[in-house]
Amino acid sequence: MGNSTTSKVIGEEIIQFRSHDGCITTLQGVRHVPDSSYNLISLGALQGEGFSFSSGDDLMKVSKEIRVKLQAVRVGNVYML
Repeated sequence: MGNSTTSKVIGEEIIQFRSHDGCITTLQGVRHVPDSSYNLISLGALQGEGFSFSSGDDLMKVSKEIRVKLQAVRVGNVYML
């Protein structure tokens, strides 16, 4: 959590959301942590599922095969979808 505390995971789900270009992106194995006030996506977990990343000019693109699935804008030290 960034502050040396731990939180309990109470479930694992599959989620879908509409990406920047209107396509539906599906993420599997998403953990539900009720104590967290943020929705976080693990880049390591995505990489393990075959996604790749590129960034520049405060924009990160997350791709699978040749299609950009997510785009995130850098705000401070965090990329926001």
